[in-house]
Amino acid sequence: MPIQNKITRTEIRMYKLGTGDCFGIKFYDKDGLSYKLMIDCGTWKGTKEYLSPYVSDLVSWFGNEVDLLVITHEHKDHVYGFEACEQLFTNGFDAKQVWMAWTENDDDPTIQDWMKRYGQKKKALAKATEKISVFVHDEFNHQAYEHEKYASQIIESRKSFSAKLSDLVDLQFSLDNQVYVGNLKGMKIVKDKIAKGKLVFKNPGDIIRGLKGLPGVNIYVLGPPKSWLSIKKENGGEGESYKHNREIFKSDAFAAAVLNESEDYTEELPFDRKYVIDRNSSAWEKAMRNYKNDGSEWRNIDFDWLQGAGELALRVSSMTNNLSLALAFEFEPSQKVMLFPGDAEFGSWASWHEIDWNSSVPKVENSDHLKKGVVEDLLNRTVFYKVAHHLSHNGTAKRLGLEMMTHSDLVAMATLDYNIISEGWTSTMPNVEIVKELVKKTKGRLLVMNEKGLLADRKTKESLADCVKNGKNALSPKERKEFDENCKNETYYIEYNLQL
Repeated sequence: MPIQNKITRTEIRMYKLGTGDCFGIKFYDKDGLSYKLMIDCGTWKGTKEYLSPYVSDLVSWFGNEVDLLVITHEHKDHVYGFEACEQLFTNGFDAKQVWMAWTENDDDPTIQDWMKRYGQKKKALAKATEKISVFVHDEFNHQAYEHEKYASQIIESRKSFSAKLSDLVDLQFSLDNQVYVGNLKGMKIVKDKIAKGKLVFKNPGDIIRGLKGLPGVNIYVLGPPKSWLSIKKENGGEGESYKHNREIFKSDAFAAAVLNESEDYTEELPFDRKYVIDRNSSAWEKAMRNYKNDGSEWRNIDFDWLQGAGELALRVSSMTNNLSLALAFEFEPSQKVMLFPGDAEFGSWASWHEIDWNSSVPKVENSDHLKKGVVEDLLNRTVFYKVAHHLSHNGTAKRLGLEMMTHSDLVAMATLDYNIISEGWTSTMPNVEIVKELVKKTKGRLLVMNEKGLLADRKTKESLADCVKNGKNALSPKERKEFDENCKNETYYIEYNLQL
């Protein structure tokens, strides 16, 4: 049966708030505007005065209401706009429905328990970050390096580490006088003031069909995974993830130590249990007297122990990314797909391929859903990809992700801007392998928030702008004309019109 008033095109706007996601999407049928969707509103940082013109333009473009607001996950670069520009979202703006991942259901006892333990890691990180900041700026502690040849470089490197660690904390934690207090303010504003009883939680394997205003559009919920192991997994093995020189280690023991918790983390300790000393024993007092002996400060490992905060920060950040609500929009009858994965990392991408879709995917004879996996088929038909995690190495799976995006019409958008970003991220974003693969897959149809300062090759110093420009040589004259006609780069946003 033919679909009445099918969706014929979408307008996709990537707002230039800075490194972070803020997308507006309008869906049109033959009679005009049919549906309005907003996904996230975040950026690394920015004042209300700076961000307001961007958010005002977005709200005005939507006519002060959206049919659906999607919040992918609780990171500042995805929700900070709701905090900085709260009045614009709570005074006359209406979201008819709000979607979040199943992990945001505060009333679920299982999630409450998990978030309590997750919150403990956040508290540990906040506490360790504060200690490190005090330590690296303490002149007394600098004396331990006064005889070192490179004393000033050591001190500066530790100050730099402290600053970058603070950036990671700021990205994901709501603090009050350096004490973790729960949800980021932007997230609380969405839950308490914008959603107002219209909040719906989505699970992997859900397929939403028949939304009013979206005839013939099927929305597949891919993530976040239900498996704790998948949530914790940042990288895959050889051929599964794009290369990076970082490894993340276990950090539960570190979190427990910082908080002086009583839980038994024996399995996480790097030494046998018989070497653990009871803090209330005379042996502990003797050990501490020797450890704190005058003239032996240089032997102390206080700061080296706290360096574990870096591993904990990266692990917690990675887990939050893997909690992203990842969505694929399938359009009938064209069968084209838009993919919005939030900041999903490898563990989430891999989990998509393990979802049991049997009860929700219709059994159509000769369907590619039956010949291959449902997610592989969706990726094969993806014509628009919102690049996960700002072109980072772990934001896009390789074999189970980008290599499956084989459609000749693929276009990608990436939310990366060196003008507004943590300094620590500039060495890892963009990942050069992902850039080159995306340029090849899209034939240069890669739209980046701000190309200035970005390199596609760190050895040859080839700029990302030149790489994208050269990639467009693979387009036919017809493809080049169509792409140029469907793109706009304005002051507040980059817009792409996807023809369906």
